[in-house]
Amino acid sequence: MNRSFDYNGTIVGASNPIKKLKVVKKFLVIDSGDRDLIKFPRNGDFVVYLPRVYENVVSLRLVGAEFQDSTPKANISGTTIAATNLYFLLDIEGLNKTDECSVGADRSGYPDSTFAKIPFGQQVTDHIFYNDNSAQENVAYYRPAIGKLDRMHIRTRLHSQKSDGNDYVYWITGEYSLTFEIHYLDNVFDDFSQFETRISDRE
Repeated sequence: MNRSFDYNGTIVGASNPIKKLKVVKKFLVIDSGDRDLIKFPRNGDFVVYLPRVYENVVSLRLVGAEFQDSTPKANISGTTIAATNLYFLLDIEGLNKTDECSVGADRSGYPDSTFAKIPFGQQVTDHIFYNDNSAQENVAYYRPAIGKLDRMHIRTRLHSQKSDGNDYVYWITGEYSLTFEIHYLDNVFDDFSQFETRISDRE
């Protein structure tokens, strides 16, 4: 049943609600301290469960990240990384979309081997602050869309550690934070469904 209203002599009515398929944007903050510390005592390789199940995910973007310092431990034996390393890589199992060549050309390379590349930046406080507005963009697109995303297996590593799936970079000085922008498809009402107007057609 259509309703109409008289506003100062102008007849208006609430627009009919229309559902449509839209790309919805959501931000997600992951702290490495949110992991199960018993199963994953080090923050270089862990699984974190997400606060909701994201369905029909079409893209995932690393917006920003904050790390404790620029001299983490480089392997499970506790060796500190060399100052010559300019960057480290962020892997997310099943979500990687960036290809990577192989060290020493011992094979053709690794397709879809990593998700993001983060530089080691010497800040005033010796922390690492990544922001994709001032550094390279790290975004992955998924076609077809990912049906359900409820957890992430995250690993931080050097390029030289790709061949050894058990090795990684980790921080003993404290935890770190990652901020993601998730785009997913959802069937929602359009932006004009609650707007009162006498215009019946809309794009």
